[in-house]
Amino acid sequence: MNIFRQIFYKNRKFYDDDFDWENYTADSYHRRLKGDVEAKYRAISAQGQLRFDPDTGAVLSQGEEIHPNPQLILEVIGQTQVASVHEVGCGGGDHVANAKVLFPDVEVTGGDRGATQLELALQRHPELKGKVGLQDITMPFSYHWPRPELVYTQAVIMHIHTAVSHMVALANLVRMAQKHVLIVENQQCHHFVRDIKALHLGGHLAWDQLNVYQVTGSTGARAVLLSNQTLDYPILNTDEEIREGLKPSSRRLKRSDEDSERGIFGFEKS
Repeated sequence: MNIFRQIFYKNRKFYDDDFDWENYTADSYHRRLKGDVEAKYRAISAQGQLRFDPDTGAVLSQGEEIHPNPQLILEVIGQTQVASVHEVGCGGGDHVANAKVLFPDVEVTGGDRGATQLELALQRHPELKGKVGLQDITMPFSYHWPRPELVYTQAVIMHIHTAVSHMVALANLVRMAQKHVLIVENQQCHHFVRDIKALHLGGHLAWDQLNVYQVTGSTGARAVLLSNQTLDYPILNTDEEIREGLKPSSRRLKRSDEDSERGIFGFEKS
């Protein structure tokens, strides 16, 4: 991204959101991996470097630490004992590949709307050939998409703010998943709990039964877990509960208010 476009991008009303995907190339993504993730954490784990402890539900890393967010994702996979997992917005493929390393019997897939992201994923993880594909979660639902037991996102829905696209995405996540949806996002970028409950009440979600839980990883990361099963996690009633202790971002919360207000749920007869 040249200097002019970078300055323009940073001064948009929606700066930090509605990601500029056209400029989010494999090169820029790789630089972010190197600078933001791999400078502090191990992004790719080899066989034997990760272990799931079924007694505590924690994932243990040998040597370098892994980022708390993907660690939480791996812990939920182990705790729920699912047979298949799909990541929406898989980027460089590290989370999908690490899940396969830790849980070799679990069927893993990943989707991303960026072809260059998938190219990077296959460069980093050639073993993912045939397991990743192009997917835009804000499109109308496709019966060609995988239908795993668990679908998860990590820093994806937080960037979607055009019209009601994030609600379309949330509804599609639920429709894809046979059992569970794990949402690992910046919890101030949307009113996730409020919007999900409104979607369910309005008849927009494919599940008759919806349970909303808060999951907390062994290193403190938090996420929203949706399930059509009764699980042994704390019930999450409001967005304020999962935001407890976070420094409020007035800008993000204002955008969340605007996004939620655009929703028209169900069919209210005149």
